[in-house]
Amino acid sequence: MSDSAATGEDRFPTGNPPHTRGSAFEGKTFYIKTFGCQMNVHDSERMAGLLTAEGGNPVSEPAAADIILVNTCTIRDKADQKALSDLGRIRQVRKEGPGTILAVTGCMAQREGEEIFRLVPDVDLILGPSQIRNLIPLLDAASTSRACVDGTLWPVPEMTTPPAIRPPGVTAFVTVQEGCDKACAYCVVPATRGAERSRPVTDIVREVENLVSSGFREITLLGQNVNGYGQKGDTAGASFPELLQRLSDIPGLLRLRFTTSHPMDMSEDLIDVMATSSRVMPHLHLPVQSGSDRMLERMQRGYSLDDYRRWIEKLRKKVPEAALTTDLIVGFCGETEEDFEKTLAAVEEFRFDGAFAFIYSPRPSTPAHSWEDVPPREMSVERLERLQKKVEQQAMERNQSLVGSRVEILTEKWDPETRTAVGRTPQFQTVRALVAPERPDPSPGDLLWVTITQGARAGLKGNAVSHA
Repeated sequence: MSDSAATGEDRFPTGNPPHTRGSAFEGKTFYIKTFGCQMNVHDSERMAGLLTAEGGNPVSEPAAADIILVNTCTIRDKADQKALSDLGRIRQVRKEGPGTILAVTGCMAQREGEEIFRLVPDVDLILGPSQIRNLIPLLDAASTSRACVDGTLWPVPEMTTPPAIRPPGVTAFVTVQEGCDKACAYCVVPATRGAERSRPVTDIVREVENLVSSGFREITLLGQNVNGYGQKGDTAGASFPELLQRLSDIPGLLRLRFTTSHPMDMSEDLIDVMATSSRVMPHLHLPVQSGSDRMLERMQRGYSLDDYRRWIEKLRKKVPEAALTTDLIVGFCGETEEDFEKTLAAVEEFRFDGAFAFIYSPRPSTPAHSWEDVPPREMSVERLERLQKKVEQQAMERNQSLVGSRVEILTEKWDPETRTAVGRTPQFQTVRALVAPERPDPSPGDLLWVTITQGARAGLKGNAVSHA
């Protein structure tokens, strides 16, 4: 997954599905704090779904909660520190008394294990992301004695997903694949998320159909390596392109997205589906990580820049309107100025529509953790600033080039006071559109045609022309 969100996020889903009468959690309040990627956000939605099904009620402050869940990320050291800092704050305000539970979940919980008890003595339960499906019995056990989930005691469940409670809106995440079998030298995901496994097609189709019938219009399919879906034969024989095609046929679904892909698992069929399906959006997030073949080899990425280049050429030939976003690492072990200049050259060549760029952070349980040739921090900071400046300049140029053009947005928010609709283009650009008083009010879920009047680094502004 893209590690674009190392900050914390409070999401307080609404909804009241049927719950188990007589549950030990009926009437209990819960608070969830989320750090990390889209998968973590959706994991929190699923934990909220499990607790709500047991009669639990979400609250917006930890001080009001009987159960506190801190869902962590560990992709970089900064993510660990933010989660630990928040846990320190929560310790000061948590409710006291029997039955109050503080749980640490997610990737840092998986990696650190019982060490978290030493770092934060008040924690009652530690569980990794694969154990979300066992959340309720684990919380029940933690109400009497604290526990760190051991995979031998609690085996990884089958690839099914608990019911999620999502915030109101028109866009939703759906997990289709978890884990990663790649062996990138810097990446902790295989150690925290486990081996690749995929959900059955029928389960995914049923979930998306239910979401569409509930009013959701755009679905984003999630996986640590989403285009590796089905490669182990665990999906009734369907490949990822076949899954996309199957979902594209669901009535009422307007848009379909997916993230994150790996260059080693790209396919002609995937590009063909993007080219032929009007519902699969023309946006590919394909991490390149470096423009230097020497760095790619040290990173153990499994491809060269030429391999990456060939896929982008094929994409742009068949889907010329496609947006391309990526992940980039600076300051990896042994990176020289020449290596970094090659990354800058790759950014110039591919003209990415957006990039998440980060300084390499050594992670325990990874091959590169013990390597000692990490560039000086100040050098990496300077390189990151140069890289981000180039990416931002390209984003500004691209957005300004759209002034005067007409784009279609899926309305996500509507403010009747300012008569402003906010939505995204098929390429995932955010647009703020003014709607003239004489035009009908749009509603979330409506498609609008917008004439772009202003392009900035962070998005676009325009005037609504008509409903699509």
